[in-house]
Amino acid sequence: MHSPFEWTVRLRPATGCRSRVVVFPHAGAGPRTYARLLSGLPEDVELIGVTLPGREHRADLPPGGALCEVVEGTGRELAALPVLPTVYWGHSMGSLLAVTVAGTRDCSVDALVLSAALPGADAVDFAVPLDTPEGLSLMFDRHRLPLTALDADSGRPRADFVLAHDLVLARSALLEVGGVRLGLPLSVFAGAHDPLVPMSTLPKWRDFTTGPFRTEVFEGAHFFPFLPGNGRALLAEITGLLTAAAETRSTTSGASR
Repeated sequence: MHSPFEWTVRLRPATGCRSRVVVFPHAGAGPRTYARLLSGLPEDVELIGVTLPGREHRADLPPGGALCEVVEGTGRELAALPVLPTVYWGHSMGSLLAVTVAGTRDCSVDALVLSAALPGADAVDFAVPLDTPEGLSLMFDRHRLPLTALDADSGRPRADFVLAHDLVLARSALLEVGGVRLGLPLSVFAGAHDPLVPMSTLPKWRDFTTGPFRTEVFEGAHFFPFLPGNGRALLAEITGLLTAAAETRSTTSGASR
């Protein structure tokens, strides 16, 4: 039997919470990497982190897994949570997973915030198609990691082993995310000096939703949200979306009585 909390974890207690943020981490990371940054949110916001195999409370498991398995497992647990105004925040690979979960599961989510995320495999002019062996090699080259890191006996640090398997998952997500269409508010942020995600790709996220859409570019590179000023701006965006979601739910609830 599966544990009730296998793919997700509460990053702080849920008592008295009025809204929820679900964080989808970048490749190689677990959600506790984001706990300090997210602690700046109001205390009545429940914090949930998505945890892939091979890290944190799932460190005893081998990393990796098919995209459908990740989406199904994560979506199932999120759908089982009590209904609250909810924002998904995904960073890098986590953005792709957040969009895919929001688009394929009947989860209670009201808005998405994405940072450092490519809007699909066609967002940039890669030298080779990503759905080829050469494309996988390109993914690894872009992250300065050899393909041999996929082997547990490669002699490289375990962190590289976990990252390598996440890059395989990220490639699958890049290839699949292009078919997702949402009807939710979508805010997408980029770093002005990100070598992996050109800021020119931001407008392409517009096609992913019929809801309100906005973009913003911040100083910094791929991990720009962790710079103090940028982090505060991101939290302000999340807080604003949670407030709007709560107001919308309240209005809808009142109209249905």
